[in-house]
Formats: sequence, structure tokens, C-alpha cells
Amino acid sequence: MKKKKSAPEQSSQTILEEKKRFSQSLLWAFQRQFFEQQGIQAWNTGKVPHYATSNPFIASAYGKVVFGFLRDCKSDEQTPLDPEQPVYILELGAGSGRFAYHFLKKFFAYYSQSVLQEVAVKYVMSDLSQQNLDFWRSHPSLQPFLEQGVLDFASFDVEKDQKLQLLHSGEAIAPETLKNPLIVLANYFFDSIPQDLFYIQGGQLYETRVTLTSPEKEPDLKDAKLLERLEISYDDRAIAADYYENPDFNQILQQYQHRLAETSLLFPFVGLQCLCNLRHLSSDRLLLLSGDKGYSREEELLGRQKPKLTLHQGCFSLMVNYHAIAQYARNQGGQVLTTAHRHRSVNICAFRLGGSAEGDRETHQAYRDAIEQCSPDDFFALKKGLEPHYNTLTLQQLLAFLRLSGWDFNIFFGCFPRFMSEVAKASETLRREAYRAIYKIWDTYYFMGEQRDLAFHLGMLLYGMDYLPEALDFFQRSRQLHGEDPITLYNLGMCHYRLRQLEEALTCVTKTLELNPNFEAAKEVRIKICSEIDLGRE
Repeated sequence: MKKKKSAPEQSSQTILEEKKRFSQSLLWAFQRQFFEQQGIQAWNTGKVPHYATSNPFIASAYGKVVFGFLRDCKSDEQTPLDPEQPVYILELGAGSGRFAYHFLKKFFAYYSQSVLQEVAVKYVMSDLSQQNLDFWRSHPSLQPFLEQGVLDFASFDVEKDQKLQLLHSGEAIAPETLKNPLIVLANYFFDSIPQDLFYIQGGQLYETRVTLTSPEKEPDLKDAKLLERLEISYDDRAIAADYYENPDFNQILQQYQHRLAETSLLFPFVGLQCLCNLRHLSSDRLLLLSGDKGYSREEELLGRQKPKLTLHQGCFSLMVNYHAIAQYARNQGGQVLTTAHRHRSVNICAFRLGGSAEGDRETHQAYRDAIEQCSPDDFFALKKGLEPHYNTLTLQQLLAFLRLSGWDFNIFFGCFPRFMSEVAKASETLRREAYRAIYKIWDTYYFMGEQRDLAFHLGMLLYGMDYLPEALDFFQRSRQLHGEDPITLYNLGMCHYRLRQLEEALTCVTKTLELNPNFEAAKEVRIKICSEIDLGRE
């Protein structure tokens, strides 16, 4: 992605748009098109980063904050909960569904045993992509939550929708039907929806408009690689701070105009409009919890250059101006929770509309404990720091880190080679702990079609620990999820062979050689199996 200070003049270039308001640029049409077309492949191919906000640790942290908020709502005598209606937890842009799955597993595990268990809670996964909705509705890991009545789905267009139609129950969530506070979760969401762009210099506010050009003719505006070829140029035009129809947005702009020196300013126009719609939907009883890359301090907005799009193989993201969202919340009499320390990768902020500081003590305490003191951002930094040193950890240390992570399969993959070498020499006590860990990891796993085969790796670990029937089970799961693979079939055959199930072993090894005739180890063991079968018949 290239940037220029002024509009290009080369006649050989194709101008796709000229001096367009940033939030109305074709960039956002390309963005929407990508997610609608890609569906789950945006995540299972690794195109869109998602691990930092879709792991068991962060889901557990969010669950604790939500639990604290529900405790506050339960004790609120002025606006008590309606016991006949659920409290909805709405996830915006649920994407792959992995965060939702982790949240549901973690949250309802302790919520169902808590003093709040009589308060009905329903989680709603929402997205714009029909492909994502279809994927969730048929996902086996989500079916138990649907059957329990604690999960539903909704198509939601953040740019225009003001109510939700639940796809499973058929119920509508609208201002006249929503009787309890609304909890909204939004991870890696505000960085991918339209924003406006301004420039401030010497107390003057400028609107920054964008021109898009390409060095090639672009007959196909649906080409996934188009973003990589685009050249972006900017044009600043002096304006007054009454830019928006909404005076609340203009109030924030005016504050920036008077307080910031020379800087380029991303303004979350669509995000703020979405928050307005959610306030209306919830009758101003709202908690928004959001994690993203972004700025929550005013000093972080100073001296910024024109934004650079971070490309993700067909889509892009931008920094989020959480400070503007916080200003909006405060101007409406709301509360804002941010960490005292600076984040490294994921900035997690909470915004409360319609409550009071005295009435939200449990929410505040839960945020301090789960988001600040035991920060998901800190955990992510710790994970990245430990990754190069997995080969130095003992089995006890590996198990401790996996337990701390909430049995994160991603971490297991990273330390798998060390795991294999350590269990081979481990005591029986530690081997039993590793055995239990395998099932914890599998129980936490949410399959979404990635190439990495967790079932196979867990099967290999069980095979190495001589848990042969259990290894067989996982190799069969690998076949179900990833199809026939010669290495999986060979290991399946070896399990049967060591269990003296010779006919089954021969079948697996024969299939192995059908898929890979040059598999030498399979050739050798097939001869051995046939010989033993013949001896048994004599």
C-alpha cells in the first residue's frame, strides 16, 4: 500500500475515486465484500488475525466482567431486572464463532452454579455475512447451547440496523421488547468498520478526503488482491466543527479542535452511530466491552500522521479511536473503564451507559481484576515471549502454562515437540496429568476447518504414552475432520497392531499404501502383519 501527499497526475493510472469522504470510500465496500464472500475462510486460512481476542483466557476474563455487571443489575432496586425476560449478551461481528464458543463454555460453567442462576441469560452471535451465520447454525460445538436456550443468532448490519431478529427462536430484540440491560461485546470490530478522517492544525479543523488510484486497469473490483495495488492520496479541506447531524459527535470534534495540536485524527463515526442505536435499543441501559488495537488516551492522538492501512490478504484494519468513544460515553453521563497501564497488543475498554459509579461496583471490581490485573493483553505478551523457549520447559511447567491459558490448543501446538519428548521420560503421576490435559484441550477446541490437525497430534501424544484405545479414538476423529491421510491411517494401523487387532491393522496399512505407495514403513509393517496373520491361521 502506497501513500502520496497529493492526488496522482499520471495519465497511465486508473482513478477509482477522487476526493471522497473517508467513511464513504470504496475501501469500505471492498472490506464488506471481502467478509461477505470469504465467510469462515477469512479466519481458518489465517488471513484475518483473531487469536488475541479469540482464546480461552480472554473469554474467561470477559465472562468475569459480565458476571460482575449482572451482579450489579441484580442488586439494582431502582431499575430491577424483569425476571420474565432474559438478559441478552450481543456479540458484534462474531466472525468465526471461536470467541463465542470459549465464552459460552467458560461463562455458563460457573454461572449455572452461581447465586445468579435464576437470571436468564441469552448470548446472541451476530454478523453481516450469511456464510458465517450458516456456519454457526450447523456447528456441532454450538448445538448444546442452542438446545439449552442460551444461544441464538442474528444478522446485523452495524451501519443501519436498529433491531435484531433472532434466527433460531424467531424472537425480535427491539426497544419495545427488550426489558433488561443489554451487554455488547465487540472484539476486532471497530477497527474494520468505516471511520472518518480529519486533520487539525493551529486550531483549524480539516476534513481529509481520499483519492484511490491503481497503476493498472481494474476491470474486476472484486479482485481480492486489489487492495495491495491501490495507491492512496489525501486532500485536506478546512471545515467547521458542526460536521455531523448529531450534535454529540460535533461536541467531541470541537473538543479535539481546541485541545489537539497538529495531528491526523481517525474518528469512529459508524462506531459511534452504532453505539447510539444500541443505546436506543437498550433504553440507555448498556454495557459495551471491546478489545482492539487502538488509542484510549488523548496524548496518543497527538502528532499522528495520515493512517496506514494494515492489510490482511484481502481486507484491512485501522487503529480505533477509543478515546472518542469514551468522550461520547462521558458526555452522555456514562462511565469508562480503561487500564492504568498501556496495552501492548489488545486494548480492552468498557463503556457503561445508564448506570452510576456507586451502582456498578461489581463491574468495576471485575474489570480491575480480570482485565487490568490479570490482563488478557499481558497474557498474550507472555505467550509470545515464551514461545521461543518452549523447548526449555519441563512437563510440569508446560502443564502449568496450559492450565493457566484455559487449555488453549494453540499453545499446545507450539509446545507439542517438547511435550512428546517430556512425557516419554515422565513419572506415572505426571503422565496421568498429561492424559487429563489432553481431554481438557480437546473439550476446549472449536473446529473451524484449519489445516492443523489437533486430533492427530493428541492421538500421537496418547500413542507415545501407550494409551492405545484412546489414541485410536483421536486418530478416528482426525479422519472425520480432515479426511483420509496416509500418516493418520498408518498410525491408526499401528495402534491396532499393538493391540493385536491384526485384521484392522492390515486394513489401515493397506489403505495407507493405496494413498501413498512409496510409504516404506507401511510396506514393512504390512509384510509383518500378513506374516503374523498367516501364522495365526496355521
